[in-house]
Amino acid sequence: MLLKKSFAVAILAVALQTVALADPPTLSIEQQAILIPGGVVVLVDVNCGTGESIASVVAGVRQGDFASEGSATFNATGSRQRVGVPVPGAFTAGDAVASAVLQCATLLEGTDLGETIKIIE
Repeated sequence: MLLKKSFAVAILAVALQTVALADPPTLSIEQQAILIPGGVVVLVDVNCGTGESIASVVAGVRQGDFASEGSATFNATGSRQRVGVPVPGAFTAGDAVASAVLQCATLLEGTDLGETIKIIE
């Protein structure tokens, strides 16, 4: 009986260690956004952690007095990915500020707020 309990404790310890070693969800706004007709594409690096899921990113951009936001839905792979988020608006090449929120499956998992970006053509 003691051997069975010891074995169960060992399995539980390994399982918990595996969960603890999984990459946590991450979100990072890249320093450059791409100017497109009618808006910009904000590039973000995302990782929803373990497993596949449907995920989404909402990004907002402010340039001068103008601000707008857009979103992108994607299939999260469980590893690092680069996602382009289209944000509509009358933007021009130059400096701006961007913020983003990552949702993996049904949970809000990451934020990156107030990042200075350069909008390029």
